[in-house]
Amino acid sequence: MAAAQEDGGRIADVRIRRAEPADVDFVVALLDHEEVAPFLAALRAREPGEVLARIERSQREPASFGVFLIEESGERAGMMEFETANQRSRIAYAGGLALLPEFRGRGLADEAARAFQRHLLLDLGFHRLQLEIYAFNERAIAHAERVGFIREGSKRMAYRRHGEWVDGVMFGLVREDLGLPPAVDLLYEYVGRHNLAVRTGDRDGLDELFAADAVVELERPLDDEVRVVDVEEDGPAVLAGFAWSREPEVETGRIVLTAAGGLIARLAVSV
Repeated sequence: MAAAQEDGGRIADVRIRRAEPADVDFVVALLDHEEVAPFLAALRAREPGEVLARIERSQREPASFGVFLIEESGERAGMMEFETANQRSRIAYAGGLALLPEFRGRGLADEAARAFQRHLLLDLGFHRLQLEIYAFNERAIAHAERVGFIREGSKRMAYRRHGEWVDGVMFGLVREDLGLPPAVDLLYEYVGRHNLAVRTGDRDGLDELFAADAVVELERPLDDEVRVVDVEEDGPAVLAGFAWSREPEVETGRIVLTAAGGLIARLAVSV
């Protein structure tokens, strides 16, 4: 997942990718850096064995847990993480942002965070992201607000850190905050609920998206998780290419969704 940002007359080639076992030493060194460690959660895993276990879990459970690296022009610069907080309501804890000091001030963290948000909300189908930041971490709070997170409150004197009780500042972001066109947003809601139904077998949340007289045309049942590859609007309809989640880079078919009154009026799927 890549993004380009113009900053001070140059283009920063920013990329996020899922961490691999070969990244363990980098992550351990990053989390132990004297300008990074004081702002991290006291219980955060930092030993090589713990970090490796988290990376292996990220590889094993990509839809529910993730350790990601931030790169600039192929050079490792930082990391971010997420974990499912509520599967049924599709909520993820996002955060764990850490960036080496020499990469600060160039917009890398902001650009990477926006790409991470879209990956979680659009690719992986979460509806809500939430994070918590120590109140003394003013840089992280300013970053969260710049990239669109909404401050939702504080947990007063919640944590014993650096010899005193400190507040935890709570932030949230929902997919609607991305400002997608309504029909496109409905498409992503459909895909998110479809993928949840595949994982759990519970279709109640999926069926309620359809109008009572909805027309459904399936060339074959969607019996596996899917990922949207591209989207375009065509009048009242939304046309989307999709891939199976197991092969997210290979477009497999097309979805045509027509919305009416906030519900799906017609859904056609070709594979």
